[in-house]
Amino acid sequence: MNFDMTDEQRMLVDGAQRYVRERYDFETRRGIIKREKGFSTQHWHDYANLGWLALAIAEEDGGLNGSDVDVALLMEILGEGLLLEPVAECAVLCASLIGAGAKGPLRESLLMRIASGEMLIALAHQEQTTRHEYDRQIHTTARRVADGWELSGVKQRVFFGVNADAWLVSATLEGKPGLAIFLVEAGSPGATLDSYELISGSHGADLHLDRVIVRECSMLIAPDKGADALEYALDRALVANGAMCLGSMEGVMAMTADYLKTRVQYGKPLAQFQALQHRMAEMFVETDLARSILFGALAALESGDVERRRFSVSGMKVVLAKAYLFVTAQGIQLHGGIGTTEEYAVGHHYKAAVVFDQRWGDSDFHLQRSSTDQNQVEQPMGGALHA
Repeated sequence: MNFDMTDEQRMLVDGAQRYVRERYDFETRRGIIKREKGFSTQHWHDYANLGWLALAIAEEDGGLNGSDVDVALLMEILGEGLLLEPVAECAVLCASLIGAGAKGPLRESLLMRIASGEMLIALAHQEQTTRHEYDRQIHTTARRVADGWELSGVKQRVFFGVNADAWLVSATLEGKPGLAIFLVEAGSPGATLDSYELISGSHGADLHLDRVIVRECSMLIAPDKGADALEYALDRALVANGAMCLGSMEGVMAMTADYLKTRVQYGKPLAQFQALQHRMAEMFVETDLARSILFGALAALESGDVERRRFSVSGMKVVLAKAYLFVTAQGIQLHGGIGTTEEYAVGHHYKAAVVFDQRWGDSDFHLQRSSTDQNQVEQPMGGALHA
């Protein structure tokens, strides 16, 4: 496989690195958490102007028709900078769900508005009885009425729900198996939010739907296609977030190495102590392993093989979550007391690792999912980046 980046990919990476370095340093991030509830409208519009929000959207829908590899290259840089805004959640997850629906004016409008930064859409799927985003045991209902559909239920753990202009709500239809996906606009009568801050600095919300009326065309995906469309969109978003984790791990590696080179103890830099060199070597091994497993998941996504995709993406989640927690925890340990403070970045990387470990399905679920077809799927041996 060819691991060299194309000229376009190199421009994408260079532009993202420059933006994070010049416009989104750690103090800027802390300010967004304190003053802007974990989301910056100005930066969101910047992302749209840079083409990031259009990257995963098809060209015919107003996007740039980028591949999952292109998205991963971008997300790796955003992860190193610990960007708070939901690029993967909106421009990959929700855009994929909307793109799986039937073509029509509403679908076209939504995708174009996501690409232009005019609209932020969040997925509202989890409920009190669900363990994670992949769980399909939901109780929110949709009932046909004269003006369209009436939705009732409570959605919990709606990430970035308070920042969203609309939500993609999963619901069941009476007498029909499966789940449908509906568009519910923020401010709709009967729709209320309870917002709360997450340990990563972003915000989540619980969405209460009390007989909310939406238009007939608001059913974006019918019940017979909703489950498969949701699973595929979640897999794409999970891989994108996996790339963010890899970037975060690389950021921790870099700042820890710099700290050990400059911090002097017993008359010499900490980097000269063999025990600490071994710690850094272990962090490097875990980071390199995470990169390899991410490449395998990217290759599986591009293969079009559903079973291979499930196996590889779930395997990636398990391995990467463990590696991410290890690297960030070691980063704190090697920094000592300063690593535990709010004013230093390494602790924030660890908080992001804790959130990732519990989001997108926990390790128990993904171990079961990846082992279901383990004997039927050939695990990829190499990477996925190609020109």
